[in-house]
This record gives sequence, structure tokens and C-alpha cells, in this order.
Amino acid sequence: MSRFVEVDITRETKPVSQKGFGTILMLATNKELPYTVYRELTDVAKDFPATTREYKLANRLFGQSPKVSEIACVGISYISGTDDVVALVSTLNNTVVTNNDWFYLTCVENGDIEIKALAEWMSSQEKIYGVTTPNVALVQELKGMYENTYFSVHDDLEAFHAEGLLAYGAPQEIGSYDFAHKQINGVGAARLSNAEINAVKEANATTAVNEMGLIVNLTGKGCGGDYIDVIQADYFLRARLREDVFQHLATVKKTPYTDPGIAQIVAVADTRFKSAYSQGIIADDENEEPDYYIEFPRRKDIPKNDRANRILRGIKFRAVIAGAVENVEISGVLTV
Repeated sequence: MSRFVEVDITRETKPVSQKGFGTILMLATNKELPYTVYRELTDVAKDFPATTREYKLANRLFGQSPKVSEIACVGISYISGTDDVVALVSTLNNTVVTNNDWFYLTCVENGDIEIKALAEWMSSQEKIYGVTTPNVALVQELKGMYENTYFSVHDDLEAFHAEGLLAYGAPQEIGSYDFAHKQINGVGAARLSNAEINAVKEANATTAVNEMGLIVNLTGKGCGGDYIDVIQADYFLRARLREDVFQHLATVKKTPYTDPGIAQIVAVADTRFKSAYSQGIIADDENEEPDYYIEFPRRKDIPKNDRANRILRGIKFRAVIAGAVENVEISGVLTV
């Protein structure tokens, strides 16, 4: 967040560094562990033996293609059903104070109580939580509640399917991919009935299905109903616009409160939107140009009180998200 620049985006679909947007945090519960960065699975093994869920989750994260360059980990000694789940939230609260440069949250705990607590905490963060649960009823209960939680339902308690999906996306540029139909290394098809699979999809969750001989991800929707790649784009643009505008304010000698000065700020935002277009976040218009526009006030139209307090308001934009094709319908007629 920034004290000087506020960016508010409303999605009409239903401060992390560039490096941080590709970083996954693993919340471990096997033992206390300060914030640690691992670059290989062999590094994880030094803290967590191969029999632990931490090692198995890290194996899923490092095992995708493209491969993440690193994962972060913080640990707490926690026993589900015995210890208060608030301890997990407290650990995260303490972590973001000193180490907040990560974007995706995973955790070795996937019980209902832990999932609810972590999803609730994450709802106040501009980050994404991926979790795999065996409980179809849980995703039905939480449908629509947490926009930035990505649920997968799988009967294998160590499938870590949603977590693997985050690891698939983390090394890639936001806007260049989506999550539907992706194959996650090491994850087999969930043993769910067709009725259960339909219930999972209706609840804005996903699972691993066997489709034409391939084990693929069912859908890219988050719990709230928006697609995870749209939420990524939202958070990415918020962070980049804050950084870009603040960088301008902090490096020029002065941004005058004049029409040319206002134009300087608009130009900074315009550059970011052009970059977002090149990444695949923003769509083309009918002229094959980036489909966005920026509105901004003239100095004479800004209230004197705002000018006196040196607050520039009224810069607004509208951008069309490119999205992705997830389902296809084809119709035709055969004749003789």
C-alpha cells in the first residue's frame, strides 16, 4: 500500500514487487520456522523430512512446468483439533509485517476449520489462497464468500491440486495464461461422481478430471465467481499503478497542479495500461487497439479545496479484460 497514491478498481466481471507476484508462501505446521526461502526441494528436505506434508506440498510446488524459482515458508507448531486455529492467522499477521513480498498462500492444513480461517484472513489481502479439500459440502457452503480463494476438491488428501495450479502460474507473466484445462504434474483424477463434479463446478470450485485421456483442471474460477486470472490482473494493476505513480512523484522535481501536471500523471497510467495490454491482460477493440480509456479533470474543474490540499482526484479508467476461452460450442449441419 502507499500513503500517497490510492488506486481503486471495480471489476464488472464477476504492494507486491514484480518478483513477489511469482512467490508462493507455504504455511507449515510441523514446527516453528522463521521466514525462509527455498530454491530447491533438497533445501526443503533439510527442514522437513520426506514423510512430512510440508515436503509433499513443496514437491508439488517445485514439480510443475514451468518450475517456480523459489518458494517461501514460515512455520508454526500446530496440531489440528487441539490448537486454536487463531495461531495460524497470528503467524500470517506477524509475517506480513516483516515479509510481505509474496502473492500466493498455501498451507499443509486442509481441514474445514483451517480453510475457513485462512480464507477469511486472505479476504482482506490483495493475494490469492489456493487450497485442496476433500469436502464438496464445504465449497458449496463457501460459494461466493471469498473472491481470492481458489478451491479444488480431491479425495486424495495429499493431492495439493489447487496448490499445484498456483505453482503452474507463479513463474509466468500475469495475463499470459489461465488455469482451465491445465495438467498438474503428480495429480491424478479425483474419484468423484459426475454429480459431485457438477456440484463442485457450480460452487465455483475446481477438481482434476479425466478428459479424453488427459488429467486436466476443470475450471479457473475462484470461490467468489470471478476467474482467478481476472483477480490476478486486478491485484497486479493496483500494485503497479501505485508504484508507477509514486515513482513519478518521488523522482521528478515537481508535478505542478496544472493541466500539464495532471497530464503527467495520466501519462504514467497510460504507459502501465499499454504494458498490461502487451501482457495479455487488456483486450483489443474493434480497431485492434488496446481497449481502455482514461478520464481526467481539467484544473479549472477541480474543487479549490482539493487544489489547496494538493489532492488530485477524478482520474478514472475503464479497461476491458481479455479473458480466455474455457468452453466451446460448435453447431452445424451435415447434408448429402
